[in-house]
Amino acid sequence: MSGVITPGHPPTPTRGSWHRWAAVALVLVGLFRIAATYDDLSETLDEVAHLGAGMEWLEAGRYTFEPQHPPLARVASAVGPYLLGIRVHDAPDMWTTGRRVLYADGRYLRNLTAARLGILPFFAIAALFVWRLGREAFGPDVALGAVACFTLLPPVLAHSGVATTDGPFEAMFAATLYAMVRWLKQPTVRRGAWLGVAAGLSLMTKFSALPYLGLTMAFAMLIRLWSMRQQRRRAFGSDSGGRAPAPEGREGDVHWTWRGVATSLAVAAIAAFVVVWASYRFSVGTIRGIPLPAPEIVRGIRDVAEHNRGGHPSYFLGEFHVTGVWYFFPVLLLIKTPLSALVLGVMGLGMLARRGWQNADWIALLPIAAAAAILAVAIPSRINIGLRHILPIYIALALGAGVAWQYAWRRLRVPTGRAALVLATALMAAGSVTIHPDYLAYFNVLAGRDPSRIVTDSDLDWGQDLFRLARVVREQKIDTLRFAHMFSGDVGPVIGVPVVPWGGPSRPTGWIAISETLYRFGRLTVRNDLYQRDAHANDWLDSAAVFTRVGKSIRLYHIPTPGAVPAARP
Repeated sequence: MSGVITPGHPPTPTRGSWHRWAAVALVLVGLFRIAATYDDLSETLDEVAHLGAGMEWLEAGRYTFEPQHPPLARVASAVGPYLLGIRVHDAPDMWTTGRRVLYADGRYLRNLTAARLGILPFFAIAALFVWRLGREAFGPDVALGAVACFTLLPPVLAHSGVATTDGPFEAMFAATLYAMVRWLKQPTVRRGAWLGVAAGLSLMTKFSALPYLGLTMAFAMLIRLWSMRQQRRRAFGSDSGGRAPAPEGREGDVHWTWRGVATSLAVAAIAAFVVVWASYRFSVGTIRGIPLPAPEIVRGIRDVAEHNRGGHPSYFLGEFHVTGVWYFFPVLLLIKTPLSALVLGVMGLGMLARRGWQNADWIALLPIAAAAAILAVAIPSRINIGLRHILPIYIALALGAGVAWQYAWRRLRVPTGRAALVLATALMAAGSVTIHPDYLAYFNVLAGRDPSRIVTDSDLDWGQDLFRLARVVREQKIDTLRFAHMFSGDVGPVIGVPVVPWGGPSRPTGWIAISETLYRFGRLTVRNDLYQRDAHANDWLDSAAVFTRVGKSIRLYHIPTPGAVPAARP
């Protein structure tokens, strides 16, 4: 088999191109699956805001609505509606702007699709750099296995299908990781420039890039320096210990000079600065009286830090949290990743750790460094509102899965063993397909029959089931609906009937819908900047009527008036 990894030897090159074409086919299937969700899933809670901010950048030539998110992904989502000729004049905020864009010309679905199509190319970009990372470091077999795993992961498909920032950030993170590998091999000025461009684009999709990539780079530099030191010691025979030398052609430490490294990093910094400043239209402003280029980025990073300091309301494992818990992201990884991908990925990363340590192979250790950096930043975070905040960790997991799959295929030479491996892979693919279009609300069997008891928000209920609610409303001939939801404006035009916002202590009759997040929250009030929660505020609903779950995220009740006959369940 081509691309076999043997300790101490570089990947064997392949003459054929079937690996590449197979990877292309996997990406095309993934793109089709993502686009096929557009007709089934309505806007998610954040899409309106991102779309509105991006439209301000395109139409008004400024970026003032909200600096907490950088503009790149937002502009990408607004390009489609902008090319359709949609214009919004003098809207007061990003929420109003986004709503006017979606409802423009009375063609909500067309406008939402146009916004999401601006995000779709980032899925292909992410897969491309997963391929290139795998091919550069481990050979075409591992690269193909990594792309196969990556394009089947429900969280990756989910966040590549909505007009938000998480899918684009994952793509730019993969591009930066690849540029980092190339630079660490040989830190030339040209490779430094590409590293700076990629890092700048990552920062302009999400400010998480700053700690994630910064810590990844620090870990990678330490590993690289350790590897060079080990190789020098073994070259002089002082610490060979019978172990294999460095893979020839992969170290290149003879090209490393501190002057060259410093020059290359300076070029990278300049390139990143130009990309960032251009993303803010070369704006100039003042902060505390000091003139600065792109002052929006300073304000944005400050707002993110303040947001993290104050925390964010969330529901997790039956409890209400504001400042988060350290085990949020580990638990979410465990229950929202297909078990076959999780097992293969962890096994592969373990194999890479062993290989990297024994052979002083820094490239083998790089996926582990990236995953460790992401978790090291995310676990102490006080904002626990979705696995999407650590989405780039799936790049490392996919590479690990590719390594494990190749190893298992080589070791299981008996037909039954290989058949079992193929069957397990087929089951993962089938499991990923059968949940269509609910990639956003995917949970594996460890979550049980009712994942809403564990977590809500963007991991289950991001407002994506309005189209399904509209179908039920038509079928039941409902003329008025009370709806407790989290959207910023009226959703009646999407559902097709007048929607009366509902919440608080009132107990109305008739048809009532409530999002799973608000149901689990109960009733929240804020006094003196502190949240107070009545966890049992919605218990009366279940005692008054049996609910029907609409999609994955909405509870629909019919509360009869006294003496009336209850309506049949939809």
